[in-house]
Amino acid sequence: MNYGIYMLNEIKETPGVIKNIFFRNKDHLVEIADRITKFKPWFSMFVGRGSSDNACIYGQYLFEYFVKIPSFLTTGSIYLLYRNPPVYNKGLIVAISQSGETDDVLKISEYAHKMNNFILGMTNIENSSLHKIVKENTIFLSAGKEASICATKSFTASLLNVLLLAGFLSSKHVNLDDVLRPVEYVLSKERDINELAQFYTFSSNLVVLGTGFSYSIALETALKLKESCYVKSIGLSSIDFLHGPIAMLSKGDPIIVFAPGDETASLSQEVLEAIKETGAHILVVSDEDKLCSFGNLCFRLQKVENFLYPFAEVVFAQLFSYYLSLSKAIDPDKPRYLRKVTRI
Repeated sequence: MNYGIYMLNEIKETPGVIKNIFFRNKDHLVEIADRITKFKPWFSMFVGRGSSDNACIYGQYLFEYFVKIPSFLTTGSIYLLYRNPPVYNKGLIVAISQSGETDDVLKISEYAHKMNNFILGMTNIENSSLHKIVKENTIFLSAGKEASICATKSFTASLLNVLLLAGFLSSKHVNLDDVLRPVEYVLSKERDINELAQFYTFSSNLVVLGTGFSYSIALETALKLKESCYVKSIGLSSIDFLHGPIAMLSKGDPIIVFAPGDETASLSQEVLEAIKETGAHILVVSDEDKLCSFGNLCFRLQKVENFLYPFAEVVFAQLFSYYLSLSKAIDPDKPRYLRKVTRI
């Protein structure tokens, strides 16, 4: 059976999406950045669900690192279920929804608009409900139609649009080639990733770790494994893992560790050393030989700036999840119980 045709094709469309965003969104992002600068927000608040929520975590790190304003994620149930939202103004609210129809994202955006905040929306769909709320402050993901239930290229598009916006707000220049090159490199290693995935055909549980900019990718990888492979996966901060969850490991338990050779490398080494003592089976995703040496298996990345690792890491995760789903005879385009748009 031809399983996962859409998912694989959409992963491979990622380089084209990256180019699209640089060429089609750049001027509009500059205009929005200028409006935000004039607004002078005191903080930024990110709003999303599912993969979009994981993109928001990347945005939270970027805005504190580059823009130098406090950044955090919102609590959707406070608005939608408890209906007792906090009072705030002078904030930059970044709402991300591939469909533009996520219930609590819309509710929070409407409320924040009434409270004198700057509302920015990122969506893949023109004339969506989110687009109608934020109007000229809509950034279209420019990812094209995504037929597979599992978000792939639209997730990368969310990361890139957030990165470019943060760059324009902080005068940090981001080059197309710097984003594109490591992604194309990972795509060129498709056969190697397929072979790695085969080692996990009979795995029903997986732990995925990352810290810093890679934390959002640990979460997204765990989500992809749940959706496309039905693996009971958990994504965690590498730091948090040592504060309790490491106790659940037994000999041979599979664990994936994103360990880029940036400022987080020494921490990643400490975590890998602790995991090695448990006898767990480690797959390291890194560009550093020393960090790879702690793994039973390793996938090597190209060296990039710290905030760019997530682009290569997530394409690895998407291909890994895709090929693992095939090895388990699961169609990743049609995960059970799931729909493209989830309503509460």
